[in-house]
Amino acid sequence: MDDLKHLLCRKKSIIMILLLELAAVVLYTGIAAAAFPAREWQFYENDMQVKRHGGVENGNYLDSSYEDAEAVVTPVFQLPKGVYHIEASYARHGIVVAGLIYDEARNGRELVDNDEFILNPEKETISYRVRIDEDSALRFKLRLTGDAVDGDYIRFLQMRITASRLSYGYRVFWLVLLLALFDLIVFGYFKYYAKWDAQRKTIFLVLTVTALFGSLPLFQSGLTAGADLTFHLSRLEGVYRGLGFDGGKFQFPVRIQPGWLDGYGYAVSVFYGDIFMYVPALLRAVGFTLEEAYKVYLACVNTATVFIAFYAFKRMSKNEISAMAGAVLYAGCAYRIERMYTGIVGGVSGMVFYPLIVAGFYLLFTEETESKEYKKIWFLLTAGFTGILMTHMLSCLMFGVYSVLLCLVMWKKVFRKNTFIALLKAAGATALLNLWFLVPLLHYMVSERLKINTQMGGKEQIGDYYAALADFTQEGKSWYELFTDARVLGFAITLVLLAFVITWPLQERDAKNRHMRVFSLFTLFTLAVCMDFFPYVSLAKRSRLFTKLLNTLQYQERLVGIAVAMAACLAALFLAAGLFDRKKLIWIAGALCCVTLYQDLQFFATLSFDQIYQDGISLESRTDKELYSYAVGNGEYLPVETQTAELTYGIEAGEGLTVGQTQRAGLSFAADVENTSSAESQILFPILYYSGYQAKDLAGRGRLETAIGDNGRVAVTIPPGYSGTFQVGFSEPLLWRVAEVISLITLAAVVMAAYDLGRKKFFIKNE
Repeated sequence: MDDLKHLLCRKKSIIMILLLELAAVVLYTGIAAAAFPAREWQFYENDMQVKRHGGVENGNYLDSSYEDAEAVVTPVFQLPKGVYHIEASYARHGIVVAGLIYDEARNGRELVDNDEFILNPEKETISYRVRIDEDSALRFKLRLTGDAVDGDYIRFLQMRITASRLSYGYRVFWLVLLLALFDLIVFGYFKYYAKWDAQRKTIFLVLTVTALFGSLPLFQSGLTAGADLTFHLSRLEGVYRGLGFDGGKFQFPVRIQPGWLDGYGYAVSVFYGDIFMYVPALLRAVGFTLEEAYKVYLACVNTATVFIAFYAFKRMSKNEISAMAGAVLYAGCAYRIERMYTGIVGGVSGMVFYPLIVAGFYLLFTEETESKEYKKIWFLLTAGFTGILMTHMLSCLMFGVYSVLLCLVMWKKVFRKNTFIALLKAAGATALLNLWFLVPLLHYMVSERLKINTQMGGKEQIGDYYAALADFTQEGKSWYELFTDARVLGFAITLVLLAFVITWPLQERDAKNRHMRVFSLFTLFTLAVCMDFFPYVSLAKRSRLFTKLLNTLQYQERLVGIAVAMAACLAALFLAAGLFDRKKLIWIAGALCCVTLYQDLQFFATLSFDQIYQDGISLESRTDKELYSYAVGNGEYLPVETQTAELTYGIEAGEGLTVGQTQRAGLSFAADVENTSSAESQILFPILYYSGYQAKDLAGRGRLETAIGDNGRVAVTIPPGYSGTFQVGFSEPLLWRVAEVISLITLAAVVMAAYDLGRKKFFIKNE
């Protein structure tokens, strides 16, 4: 073992191993590419068949009068394992669903991936990607639903299947990933793990098992349905398409996501931080299905929550065992787990960073201001607020309000020189780091007439505040629910809090415990605001600003996340307070971990995984108020003029305009247009208008006027006598690009500052 360690630690040996791995990857890529079946399967209407209960017969037509017919299908084909692009054209009337099926009966599971999707009623073609994981005889089907009426029919015209290079690219990616993971494990083992004492090794294993245990449902096929599931899957798919991987125009960063609203585009990335969505979006680009990429993202969220919470609690408690217990209590809290598996992805992503903010403020008001550690506290606040800003704006709003209240209460300490400087550093660094996101956000909030800013700016009179706040207050918790509902605090955290109260007289009166008691009062406040007795209605009657705040937060239950973070922090502080010796503390921490994991296991048993999302095509088939393609929920980021039910698919040309050939790539159009009239005329494109859309003549004759047109669509004004080709598409304003550069420079400065402080600590420790 020592010889292996010595070998692996030599730089030349490491370089040689990496070169061998690189050679293996190149060799495997060459072999896989050579074996790539560059084949195409194509079927025409004369090839199609009608599937009946007793077999199949030739035919490409089906209507509601066919009593024993199931679907119109292609002939049987067999695909080797790999990734394929499927294109189909058809004529239809009524609701039609499509999907791949196995040719042989499989006891009621004939659908590939157990999924079929509804065809868009305004299109006569579909195109999507599918990954085949087994060599079985397949057919592609189109069928009418049980709601079919007289006059509904299907005519299957053509079908083409093309093998994608991702068939081997996906396997090469997995080889690279497994080699990198192997290298990381070996390096981490000899560089760190082998040098740790037994306690640190145990803590690492407990945290790792907790992360894996909390991710167990992700290893099951399908997803659990949730109110926001489709929205967040659409964000993921929107980032993927916005990066141009589906043939659209490349955006970076992605601002207007294609695909939404049947290709009209949606500015969700301007208002909803999605920087962490780029990881699963890149996985989509190498062949992962939408479901798999989403699950990888949730696994990353789960793992990050465990280890970031441990780091934050360790900084607060100065005790690794109590920090471990606090991290397990927090990450394994059923409130967080439930939200993760019911589609509340934004809030759960934000909860990754809650402990950093809590730890930052705790240390800011309890550490010695002249200590070297004090100079690093602003990093915690900067990382925490950046994290929640990039994942969940409402979490940022909630913590912003809590932070203001905390600073008002602790105002004497706020105005200490070093404390005030730390707060200024944190606020300044956070603003500059996120300037690339904040500038577009503020730009649209100020200059655009969107539903989100017109609703927030409304001055409607409220007659019955109880009715107006009914949605917000309906999820307020009672005392009974707070301590008995496993999906609020959870039993393990509740036990620790009860132990804290019971042992209050036994606690020492030193500074550490005084800090803990003050912290417990703030924790009690965060619990109180989640309760049904909190006087929200009375406060709303006295302040219109407070009313708007509550309407923006929408649901009182969202505040439980902060209460859970505070309670878990308090638990870590209490376990480290000195009431228990090391041996007892280990047993208590172990018992709490077991209770938490058992509680999660009980919750997992209630989950039902029946939602399958096959590539992006499944999103387009989900409906939102009878509108196809990517549910926008309440449509907060839509132009005020937009009525989604009235959006049309094609280009609309005004009087006197002759439109020739058009080409579309994502949110961009190239169009040949001639204006034969003597007056200006407008051409409307099936894209929602946001500031940044421009139309340029491809012959270099300058720009054409672009503005918001009928129903919020992009309108290009064509001058009289114009004849030529122009391209219309989204281009970021210069101010946005400047903000991005400033954020990059700030990021480099923050990293360098953190590195410099870490290096100084290393040299001081080793002097």
